[in-house]
Amino acid sequence: MSVDAAAYRAERDRIGRTVPQTSTGIPRWHPFRCWRQMEGISDPQTTEDVMHRFSLALAMLSLPTLATAQTRDHAPVALGSADELQHDKPRSESWTYVKPQAGFTRYRSILIDPTAIYTGSDAQFDGVSMADRQKYAALMTGVLKADLASTLAVVTKPGPGVLRVRLTLVGMEKTKGGFATVTRVTPVGLLTSSVQSLAGKKGTMSGSILFAVEIKDSRTGDLLAAAVRRRAPDALDIGSTLSTESTVKAVARDLASHLAARLGPAMRGAPPR
Repeated sequence: MSVDAAAYRAERDRIGRTVPQTSTGIPRWHPFRCWRQMEGISDPQTTEDVMHRFSLALAMLSLPTLATAQTRDHAPVALGSADELQHDKPRSESWTYVKPQAGFTRYRSILIDPTAIYTGSDAQFDGVSMADRQKYAALMTGVLKADLASTLAVVTKPGPGVLRVRLTLVGMEKTKGGFATVTRVTPVGLLTSSVQSLAGKKGTMSGSILFAVEIKDSRTGDLLAAAVRRRAPDALDIGSTLSTESTVKAVARDLASHLAARLGPAMRGAPPR
């Protein structure tokens, strides 16, 4: 319902002259209260009531994001490794393949291909333009190369003893910049984000990335390992909520950390970190 501006100001001034504050400490002229008065809704009586209403509002705002994060019952069909991938858990967006006796100790360095953009019929890029997909793909490639170079030998050409790492951007949900940040810094939002973080879930209104990683012998093209994952930044990572770009960077850094923790030890014949 729209409220006439003049009527709103008149009601604001009338209420403001009557009593300075409500029992909750909210000024009588506060826009939220004026709207409630003009709609015929009584004042909340406690701070807990205000917080409860705000929590409900946050939950409602997050519904569109949750609705688009639908699970899939199959790996991305157009991936070269689709036939090899095994579903890790029903209704999850997680598939994995590791070749028996892959022999990672034969390899000493890695080659990182430019991130590909998935074009299969089951791609999940609703609302993300091709230009943005290309931008985010390049961003993920840059972060991977920079971060992995600090722990692994990264080369630019295929050869003996070289693993080829290929990342494919399969889908993504955009971060609602600003709104996602606000839901972290308010008291209720911080509490909600803390619970989501402990549960390993993404934060309210944060984006997520669905990607595939394929690891091959750089000379023969033999598939050694592959995985499909949907990842989002930790719910308490406020910096990643500023924009979709910041979300992509956070996910790429997390991916680089996981690859380093698994590939490095595997290439040395040591247990994964």
